[in-house]
Amino acid sequence: MSHHKTFKKQVLPALITVLALPMGANSAFGATVLEEVVVTARKRQESIQDVPVAVTAITPGQLERGSITSSLDLGKLVPNVELHETAIGSESLSASIRGLSYDDIEKSIEPTVGVAIDGVFLASNSGGVFDFFDVESVEVLRGPQGTLFGRNTIGGVINVQRTEPTGEFGGKVEVTAGDESLTDVKGLFNMPLGDKGGLKIGFKDTQSDSHVYNTTLNDRRDFKDSQTVSVSVKYNFTENTAAVLTFDDYDHNTTAPDNVFVSASALGDGARASEADDWKTSPQLYPLTATLEGENTTLKLTHDGDNYQIKYIMGIMDYEEEVHESSWGTGMVFFPVDRNQEFKQTSHELQYISDLDGPMNFVAGIYTLEADSYITSGPVVPFTSYHSLSTTAVFGEMSYDLSDVWSMTVGARYTEEEKDLKSRSWIVGVGNADRLANSSDNLLNEGSPSFEDDNISYRVVLQREFEMGMAYVSYATGFRSGGFFNRGSTPSELAPFNSEEVESFEIGMRTNPTENSQLNITYFSADYSDKQTTVITDGNDPVCGKGTAENPAAQGVTCSFVRNAGEVSMDGIEIEAALMPTDALTLRAAIGTFSGDYDKFDYNGVDISDRARLLYAPELTGSLVAEYATEVAGGSLTITGALSYKDDVETQADWSTYNPATGPEVTIESFETFDLSATYLKEMGNGTLKLRAYGTDILEGGNRVGRRYDAGAFAWAELVPRRQIGVSVGYEF
Repeated sequence: MSHHKTFKKQVLPALITVLALPMGANSAFGATVLEEVVVTARKRQESIQDVPVAVTAITPGQLERGSITSSLDLGKLVPNVELHETAIGSESLSASIRGLSYDDIEKSIEPTVGVAIDGVFLASNSGGVFDFFDVESVEVLRGPQGTLFGRNTIGGVINVQRTEPTGEFGGKVEVTAGDESLTDVKGLFNMPLGDKGGLKIGFKDTQSDSHVYNTTLNDRRDFKDSQTVSVSVKYNFTENTAAVLTFDDYDHNTTAPDNVFVSASALGDGARASEADDWKTSPQLYPLTATLEGENTTLKLTHDGDNYQIKYIMGIMDYEEEVHESSWGTGMVFFPVDRNQEFKQTSHELQYISDLDGPMNFVAGIYTLEADSYITSGPVVPFTSYHSLSTTAVFGEMSYDLSDVWSMTVGARYTEEEKDLKSRSWIVGVGNADRLANSSDNLLNEGSPSFEDDNISYRVVLQREFEMGMAYVSYATGFRSGGFFNRGSTPSELAPFNSEEVESFEIGMRTNPTENSQLNITYFSADYSDKQTTVITDGNDPVCGKGTAENPAAQGVTCSFVRNAGEVSMDGIEIEAALMPTDALTLRAAIGTFSGDYDKFDYNGVDISDRARLLYAPELTGSLVAEYATEVAGGSLTITGALSYKDDVETQADWSTYNPATGPEVTIESFETFDLSATYLKEMGNGTLKLRAYGTDILEGGNRVGRRYDAGAFAWAELVPRRQIGVSVGYEF
């Protein structure tokens, strides 16, 4: 029986029967009612059950007791969310929500899912994989969030707030050891700065080996070598005015787990051998190494008035990235790539948040972002490019109580932006010297395109309260910015593409049938227009436009460009629920269904919508979490079991030429995971001792394919581990 049929016949009925929760419900030990969870999905603090947005919140208690340790793990619990890390970008998060996805690392192409840390929006997906050791709240918003969060949030937003300095002495440390020689040491310390301020220092050091055995080396390579240090200072100028300044320094070095080459040729023998061995091996000769090194600075100023709050947030991200790859899962040198990138973004956001006693409240603000990047890559397709972005937006959203039970919310955001690109590419064979020297000799192509756009995004919500909760209906729009593909090397690859837009209709219900239960249901329907489609083709494809009059042969192995090729219709249902049958047992579950198809996919005047597929859009996702707490040896012991399911997903391919009969395979098959952890907390001295044993995906050994990529001339698969066992020891004081 297939995984899909097993889930539908056995797991899905159990989920429907239990109807357990959005990760927003949390039970303290000994509690008899579900704890109220406060979120900031609308830039103000509200109970999650009062917010007319599809939002899932993971509480710090759930992070403490379960197996959700980083942003990558959110995809296990949140419906219609698919997350993975790309090997070609250290700490790079590829996110898909409700079928809206982006799976690349280029700074000139915008993500579909926004990531905000301490109120600062990440303009790129680099750095989107991060640890949850020091967080105050984690929220996942699904559906377009363009009104309050802005551009490139058409799929949704992952909104994370870290803790602020407490102004008191205290802290916590934790050491984890696990499979693949994992050691993870992290801690944070708080201390006062006079009677009006506080200092917080945090650190993290992670080391591990690869989960893939290399059959050429007869050994395992290193995997992670990552260090982060954070310093945060808070100062209270008055009782109502405070500032928090945070500086993060990070150095992430990844020797990616060896890939397997999956093209249908003799070079694919390594993949066939790896698959026969449960994907545990690879013959890759030279490793793929990726680094991300930089500094972030965040400043947040808040002033609380009698009936308002003013908030200013400044964020600066300044980092360098390197990627080196030359084997792509083969036992030889094949398509070497040496890529260096520099990136800097600076953003400012000013918010005015009302807190009026009357029927009306509102949020208004202005936002600016400047981002610049430089990339140089070679030697097979040698090029350099400079990319700059400037965007400004004004936004506002107002809620009005029409009566005791009816309310309405209306909001809009106006955005203007400009982009410029300067690109140079050289004829293959010249090598690195001319590229790095930016020489004019042997140029293949030179271009300086520009792009301008403006957009107005809307949201309208009608909400009605009733005895057990509330129901709402909403209409929202959002857009993902257009621009350029900065690694293009010909005029056709550098051609600008337009912004894409999404219109979303949503009906939701948030209820607490009893004090110990919660049931939230959301239906959504969306239309996707001018969809940006990344096309990676063989360099010999005439559409690439490669070659010169003297040398008409292809000037590279592959061709990369983006087009506004598609129109898509999609809809689905999301159910999140919780139940506390006893004061010791909490059950949670989430189910997401998704249906989406291309209505149009224009490829050089030919409609290929009948064979094109949406990327990373599982038709069914589900999770079931059981948490049991009891007293043991003077402390509390919590056992947490979490079962999750992901349906099949499709990955990158050129659908104009792709033939499923000849491959390469681009489908990642459905899979289930079962995580189990036991967390023991005991008061000791002036603090709390924490002991934790965990196992992720404990029912399956070996590895599985976590990401596939068809680059036209060749294809590879990235492998992720299955069963991982470890223990943690921590102390909080």
